[in-house]
Amino acid sequence: MFVDWTSRNDERTEAIGTLGGASVTLAGPLGAAYLHEDWMEFGLAYFTPPLPASDMIEMVGLFEGSAFEVSFRPPVKNPVFHLGSLASELEFPAGTRVDRLSGDDHFEVDGNKVKGQFADPVPNPDGSLGPSDSNGSVRLRGREPVPSIRFTLKPTYTAGSPDGVHLQIGGTPLPNTSPTETATA
Repeated sequence: MFVDWTSRNDERTEAIGTLGGASVTLAGPLGAAYLHEDWMEFGLAYFTPPLPASDMIEMVGLFEGSAFEVSFRPPVKNPVFHLGSLASELEFPAGTRVDRLSGDDHFEVDGNKVKGQFADPVPNPDGSLGPSDSNGSVRLRGREPVPSIRFTLKPTYTAGSPDGVHLQIGGTPLPNTSPTETATA
């Protein structure tokens, strides 16, 4: 199950959606928003599971680094992050176990960090351009249930514009629990 993103505010600092019965909020610098299951790139073999038609929120990694927080109400277990066009280092809190599910040759997981490399788009057989940079999926484990998770995003290249990273989040919502029964990841 993946987030049905329903809105992104005009300031491009918050996106809201639902994951099953859970409310999901993403806070941080944001770019493009595809809110009508019209994003096709998560259907490629780089992502587990592939999502042929999905929503997508673009996170913006500024050169000095950008901070993000995803909140789930109620909490979720086994959150999955599909990360497309990643030319940055995404760092979760110390102690967060990050498992690589799939990805291209330059999509790497090292402890609590996910790393991607800058790359030009690859031409498709039909002549259109395919995805650029690194692409893949990770699962967060070891801190469940997850009511929220903070992370940073910092580009791994030095020239050009900030890094726009395509994001979709999946997971399994838990039954409603009181806030004292959960801990922040």
